[in-house]
Amino acid sequence: MQEIQYIIQQSMNGNHVLFDNETIKRFCNKEKTDEDIFDEQTARTTEKLVELFMSTPTINGRKLFFQGLEDDEKSLLIRTYFQIVENNLLAKKNSLN
Repeated sequence: MQEIQYIIQQSMNGNHVLFDNETIKRFCNKEKTDEDIFDEQTARTTEKLVELFMSTPTINGRKLFFQGLEDDEKSLLIRTYFQIVENNLLAKKNSLN
């Protein structure tokens, strides 16, 4: 769990240890639709991917896991990851106010 917190903290500081810049651009620039957000099957798939990703024990293991995914799974995972980072940033900002 400490490693996950470290990775998220690094991303909050702009140092994305799990994803290179090209990967971030490729998967974060995709259009989001209401279907992406509200589809129950997508939510279950995303939850499963995040659980598997976060339970992988090392940074290199997570990178390998990510590389082995299909593009639609990569998109779900990386967008969810950055939503988690964004939520942490907002929580930090709110705690300072």
